[in-house]
Amino acid sequence: MPYYPETRVIKGLARIVRERRLLAHAAPRAMAIPSGMAIEAVQTVLQGDVLRDFRILDVAAYFKERDAERAARWIEVHEGDRITAGQTLAQKGKGRRARTLNAPSSGVVARIDGARLIVQVADQSVELLAKIPGEMTIIEPHAVQVTGIGALIQCMWGNGGYAYATIKPLPEDGYAALSKLDVRISEYRNVAVFGTEPLTKGDLLVAQQQALAGVIAPSMPSALREFAQELPFPVLLTEGFGQSRPTELIYRLLQSNMGRQAALDAAIPDPWSPNRPEIMIPLPTGGALPSTPSMHDPLAVGTRVRLTRAPWNGLTGEVVELPAAPQLVESGLRVPCARVRVGDDGQIAVVPLANLEMLG
Repeated sequence: MPYYPETRVIKGLARIVRERRLLAHAAPRAMAIPSGMAIEAVQTVLQGDVLRDFRILDVAAYFKERDAERAARWIEVHEGDRITAGQTLAQKGKGRRARTLNAPSSGVVARIDGARLIVQVADQSVELLAKIPGEMTIIEPHAVQVTGIGALIQCMWGNGGYAYATIKPLPEDGYAALSKLDVRISEYRNVAVFGTEPLTKGDLLVAQQQALAGVIAPSMPSALREFAQELPFPVLLTEGFGQSRPTELIYRLLQSNMGRQAALDAAIPDPWSPNRPEIMIPLPTGGALPSTPSMHDPLAVGTRVRLTRAPWNGLTGEVVELPAAPQLVESGLRVPCARVRVGDDGQIAVVPLANLEMLG
């Protein structure tokens, strides 16, 4: 029977497709960006208003008109129209003697019932960024698709922040060295840094004091979760909570792209959302377009995988065999396993399928 482990993309060059969508109860505004246009990561691709309460505006009562049918003819908007605060909704008379009924706030004309206007009020405005540079395609009024080319590293946790900034490795002495720099002239100001050691609260405080654009680390204690979510910059954990060692492949990829701009989307993991915390580094194609990572392939011989449990945690390898029968493991149980060639020395590890993560 095919086995479909969790898939995480760690790829040096890929075609990356991301959808940006307004909430269902948000009314989209018309945008001037045509479909197929090249856009920047920090460019707004969708705007809208979150609609909340309904208000009934009685045109006849406002103009003190007893004939509702006559008052209905003074209405100047239609059902479905977007309106802005102060906009004329109805007008009685013309010229200097004209009287108008103006919109009390922005929103949408939900319904017109005779001489009554039912307006759904906009509670707040929302804007969605592209988050990755590329080409934008309009799917529907509420949604667009952004397609970019570059390296992609999907992470295990993010604090909800976002930044588009240059990435650099930490100095040799880590955050202790950063703490001694003059933030006004520091080369790390507005730069996102990556390191190979678990984060501490002191590290995050230094990052905030030094005005870093973002932080990438393998792990941190779970007790710092709420503190990290309050920080004004993205925090991305490539391995998750605890004291996990880094995945070598990830940090080789970051190291090879140091000095480049990167999109750090530290989306908070949500089982009901396809969005994952990730790092996208735009790169030139140099020829044919790369493929889009597959997220739905079964485990097979030749698949690149990441091992998620000790003693192999954080290492990557290649599946060389999928034994048909369950294998005996250290716990004394017999469970479905894969034989994986791990590391540069080609050592073969027998790993339970539940402890494997596919690299899309």
